[in-house]
Amino acid sequence: MHPVSKAGRVTALKRRPDAMFNSSDFHQCVIIMAHPDDEILWASSILAAAKKVILCYGDTADAAVSRGRAALLKDFPLQSVISLNIRESRSFLTTDWDRPVETPHGIQCGRDHEGYARNFDLLAAAIAAHVHDGDVVVTHNPWGEYGHEEHVQVYRAVSALKKKCDFRLFVTGYVSDRVLSFMEMNMPRLGAFVALPTDKTLAETLKLHYQTHDSWTWDDGYQWPEQELFYEIRSVDAALRPVRGTMASLPVNMLWIDGHLPLWHRLLRRAKRSAVVALDTLSRRMRGRR
Repeated sequence: MHPVSKAGRVTALKRRPDAMFNSSDFHQCVIIMAHPDDEILWASSILAAAKKVILCYGDTADAAVSRGRAALLKDFPLQSVISLNIRESRSFLTTDWDRPVETPHGIQCGRDHEGYARNFDLLAAAIAAHVHDGDVVVTHNPWGEYGHEEHVQVYRAVSALKKKCDFRLFVTGYVSDRVLSFMEMNMPRLGAFVALPTDKTLAETLKLHYQTHDSWTWDDGYQWPEQELFYEIRSVDAALRPVRGTMASLPVNMLWIDGHLPLWHRLLRRAKRSAVVALDTLSRRMRGRR
């Protein structure tokens, strides 16, 4: 499930003239996204041009959303969509984004470590059948857009595949205030970028399709930016950059999630997250004593 966000407007800073891309570079690309509706939220500009749109997770703890996702795929407006239907882990909203720690399976989570690790193996095996040498692949960025553990996991699975398969890898340029520092740390992995006009007609069409099936997980009032950014990954193994000094100048699609909340609300959210993690840890310890 996704948190509510403001419009993902472009924060225009300094353009990096590494290379020039345009929409034709993404013709017949392969888009790999974590959840149904991620494809239209983060990649509307290239969605119609993709030869495959891989949606990784399907079933979730929310039974209504699970039923809706199964139903909406039967008459999805795009024929290019393929669902892997991997069941979601219970990792969402358990990461300390002030001190993120990368793991072989994605990011260090506060609960359901086994499920999260198991899903990585399922993902890696499943997406390998859909990506080939010479492809252009677009997926989530290393910080998970607004800080979603499963978005990070999908990126890690795709980037691991890139070490074995010769394809070009692009990631979305969306980032929230929650993970802005983590994005900064990932700068050494980013290459040149492209800004493309969003497809607002297709976006509204798919949004309505999701809402009709009770499976729209983002803000009902969300408005797509005029353009969205994609960065080519130049080094999947580049070391994270220490966060210090002046922040880098990079254009991004900014999502304001925590910044507009009052302090008490942010503290309450953090306390709830800590409580959930503590209860899950206690539950696992109790089961282990039986």
